Amino acid sequence: MAAMRFVAAIFLSALTLNAAHPAMAADQWQAREVARLNNCPPTKVEVYQQSLGAQGQTLYRVDCNVAKGSDTNAKAANALLISCDESLCELLRSLPPDTK
Repeated sequence: MAAMRFVAAIFLSALTLNAAHPAMAADQWQAREVARLNNCPPTKVEVYQQSLGAQGQTLYRVDCNVAKGSDTNAKAANALLISCDESLCELLRSLPPDTK
């Protein structure tokens, strides 16, 4: 009897984890679309910050494919910070280029 409860608990937890995964993939797709709309062809999307709960929110850092210009002193943004809240994604700000 205990083995059946254990199997049922594992099965339910697997279903719960699989149900949460497509929501994350949908948010990444929406973050890419917001970046495209803001003249930033996305190259990489990564989670910058994530908060869970009833008012869960995910911040994505989207790296842009920026063409090299002739002006070497220009400081163009090469990444965007995009906030996704449930099914709504919006641009928060542009991030300055990394100085390495």
